Amino acid sequence: MRVGGYILPPGTTKALSTSDLVFTAGNHRTDRVYVTTVFRDAQRFASPNKKPVVYEVEPEGTLEDDPDAEQSGHSYACEKAKIIAIHKVPGKVIKKARQAALNRRQ
Repeated sequence: MRVGGYILPPGTTKALSTSDLVFTAGNHRTDRVYVTTVFRDAQRFASPNKKPVVYEVEPEGTLEDDPDAEQSGHSYACEKAKIIAIHKVPGKVIKKARQAALNRRQ
């Protein structure tokens, strides 16, 4: 994945999504890309991946509210998203997010 490329939905790419790695239930659609307006949330959602990075994107298509979002205006779904920048996730953020995910599963 690189700047100028696109993030496509897991239903198209057949790749695992963050919801496959973290969530056990919810309304996550495999024909949509989920984006957030909150950078720290993006870091947390990226953390389960082997090499976590945050893709700063421009959503394409109609933005829909994420029905699982804890606060409105923070998370959306769209058809695809163009990558405009890539940010590494700091190690301490990864560790904290992974521990929180483990605690939720117990």
